[in-house]
Amino acid sequence: MDNNRKINILLVDDRPENLLTLEAVLASPSYNLIMANSGEEALKQILKQDFAVILLDVQMPGLNGFDTARLIHGREQSKHIPIIFITAISQAVENVNQGYAVGAVDYIFKPFNPEILKSKVAAFAKLYEYQQQINDQRQLLKKRSIELAAANAKLQDMEKELLQHNNNLENLVREKTEELVLANKDLYQSQERFQKIFASSPSLIAIRSLIDGRYIDVNESWIYYTGFPYDEVIGKQTGMLHLMYDNCDTTQDLDLQKAIRNERIHYTTCDGKERIGLLSTEAAEIHGEHCIISVITDITEREQLEKELTRLDRLNLIGEMAAGIAHEVRNPMTTVSGFLQLAKSKKDMHLEYIDLMLTELNRANEIIKEFLTLAKNKTSDRKPQNLNDIIEALYPLIQAEAVLSNKSVHLELSECLPLYLDEKEIRQLILNIALNGLEAMSLGGKLTIKTYSADDCVTLEIQDEGCGIDRDVLEKIGTPFFTTKDTGTGLGLAVCYSVASRHNADICIQTSDTGTTFSIRFSA
Repeated sequence: MDNNRKINILLVDDRPENLLTLEAVLASPSYNLIMANSGEEALKQILKQDFAVILLDVQMPGLNGFDTARLIHGREQSKHIPIIFITAISQAVENVNQGYAVGAVDYIFKPFNPEILKSKVAAFAKLYEYQQQINDQRQLLKKRSIELAAANAKLQDMEKELLQHNNNLENLVREKTEELVLANKDLYQSQERFQKIFASSPSLIAIRSLIDGRYIDVNESWIYYTGFPYDEVIGKQTGMLHLMYDNCDTTQDLDLQKAIRNERIHYTTCDGKERIGLLSTEAAEIHGEHCIISVITDITEREQLEKELTRLDRLNLIGEMAAGIAHEVRNPMTTVSGFLQLAKSKKDMHLEYIDLMLTELNRANEIIKEFLTLAKNKTSDRKPQNLNDIIEALYPLIQAEAVLSNKSVHLELSECLPLYLDEKEIRQLILNIALNGLEAMSLGGKLTIKTYSADDCVTLEIQDEGCGIDRDVLEKIGTPFFTTKDTGTGLGLAVCYSVASRHNADICIQTSDTGTTFSIRFSA
């Protein structure tokens, strides 16, 4: 109990002088004296707070002392409060018995002895204090019991949780053990697969240490292609293949460099021969040592075969082109020869025959001119230019051709990056494709020329509204002297592909029954 807390004592009397007397007698720093001048006021005070003892007058107007005591002890929360009756007139035995009957613990007659009254009140105050201490200890014990029960419950929960953790840990250990077993099995299988691939791969595979560069192992293909004995290779710390990049005269330990992917290199065999390969490297840790695995795919024979095939293709193309040129040039030459023989026999010649011969000679000259344009080694006068400017300069010419056949041309030119272009060649490319598109469309058709930039590239699109290109024709587009026109030379699109090649551009064709789009993609 708090030692500074005062003990409440209720003094009830309808006469103020009696209350003052009781207050004077009982005045103490340990008491909090509450005074009430009627039974009703006393009941109100009891509803507000608890009291150690009540000194109650018997004779009062309204509720007398006996009725007040009966009501106080009839209430559960206040029935334990001791009541001392103090009276001057109700001294009869029956009144005293009535007082004890309603719950009084004492009955004092006025005039009273102050010391006796003080002693009795002090005894009840002390009893109340002891009772409060017991209540406080009971509350503390109850609180401690609740805390202990909560602690026990928490301990039980922790025990259950610990048990669950143990079970989970056991399951986890079991799962990890199974995973480790599977991982070891996979590792063994992986190592076994690597050994099989390493031994049977047709590529040259070598494993070298990153610490001192020594050869740890090489496969049979490495020995086969290089010609070095296995025993002389293993443990050697210097590169044995004298690897070199293209256009490089100095040898390097390229197979000790990390993250090389399909780099074209030259390597030297045991007998001094130079071979060509594609080198790839990958860092790895083998038996705790940092290593480099190098893989060389030998392409010497493949490149020799490709060169031979290219040579044969060129011979075949030369034969086809020679046949085409002979066929295309022979026709105007035959015409000119016939008219010359006729002029020789008649000794004169009309001007119209001369004009006809000049036309045929010009036709032969145009065929030869277009044929020369196909040459890949043709010099180009390329300089920084804007593709849109070239298109806008050509637009009136293309539009005039379209108007003559009741067709239209629409430009959709976006801002483009500058390109290195040969203006004459690009004009020829655009005209060839645009005029082909106009010829492919029926009356009222629209030809769209579009440009745009994306991913550091500039794209030129020429789209017509024709009937599309057949698949078998599409496969042959760009082949010299192949044409579907009655009067065509078959060199127009071949020239376009040649121009695109010299400008490092790609031509893509998309076609359907609603039209065809030629896309030429230039790198900026």
